[in-house]
Amino acid sequence: MTQKDAMEGGPDPLAPDKSLFEGDDGDARENSPQAIRNIAKELRTAYEAMLGKGGRPNGNINQLGTDNELGAAQIGQWPDALALADTVGSHNAGVKFAEVYQKFIDAYKNVIEAVELSAENLDRARRGNEGDA
Repeated sequence: MTQKDAMEGGPDPLAPDKSLFEGDDGDARENSPQAIRNIAKELRTAYEAMLGKGGRPNGNINQLGTDNELGAAQIGQWPDALALADTVGSHNAGVKFAEVYQKFIDAYKNVIEAVELSAENLDRARRGNEGDA
């Protein structure tokens, strides 16, 4: 519909299409804020495990010692892990690796917060455009 048609009594060309974001079942939005929040929740679970608060038995920041060396036993036996062990396996490597791992954890937290903010922003925009339905 053109603007002229709307001015002459046609339907509003700017009215939101209520079915635009519906999925096959008719209810699921492709850009669902709840789906984005669920992704953030999964990311947060992994984040908590990295901090040693989850149920994961290894891979958390608390397990990295400050005075021990890192070798294949700590990193793994596959080729890439062996190469990493050779690279970081020097004296006090645990501290160096822990610093890098902490930077990764901090960046990971920022990603989680950005995903949560994205869901909130999307939900706020939806409410502004479509109402509180």
